[in-house]
Amino acid sequence: MKVGPIDGFIRSIRNDPRICISHIGLFTVLYHQQLEYGGQAPFPISRDEIMEAAKISSTATYFKILNQLADYGYIRYMPTYNRMKNSKVQII
Repeated sequence: MKVGPIDGFIRSIRNDPRICISHIGLFTVLYHQQLEYGGQAPFPISRDEIMEAAKISSTATYFKILNQLADYGYIRYMPTYNRMKNSKVQII
């Protein structure tokens, strides 16, 4: 049986004490977003849409969790720093 991104993530976080429910929620929403883009990698993300779906109300928390997922090696985050372009994410 092939292991998908969610299965791999769940297996990895079992032994990772740094991961909390916010990380799990954000990762799940990012995975869903990737599916919405037909599995494209990397895929564009909209901060407002992702925050709403992940039930994150603070931009500081959003960026903290997003950057932690990248630092911990679960995603690759490619910010644009340009309001006219979407940042991109790749699930590792």
